[in-house]
Amino acid sequence: MGPEDRDFIEEAARALDASLRELEEEEERLKEIIGEERVRELAAYLRREFEPVDIEEIRRTLDFDDRRLISVWIRVERNRARRVAAGRSAMTLNAGREDIDITAFDKPKKK
Repeated sequence: MGPEDRDFIEEAARALDASLRELEEEEERLKEIIGEERVRELAAYLRREFEPVDIEEIRRTLDFDDRRLISVWIRVERNRARRVAAGRSAMTLNAGREDIDITAFDKPKKK
């Protein structure tokens, strides 16, 4: 990888950091609006800790802020994974070890 690749990775990392800050601010704002009890319920819903009939009931009661918070959580998780990948790529480049396969460090996707 050349210097343009390093620049690209560094710029992607900066953009992801900025995006994560914005998403975390939005998450906190929404948590204040929704309330602690509902936030816990939505977190359990997202982790699928309920029975299917209960999941369907919660799904029917989701309002705009609930859906927005769930969306923010998913985007935060995705951006954190991308940021980790960018960091690993940068570390590999900085170590001068292009022979390292960074995909070997990726965690398997959960179903």
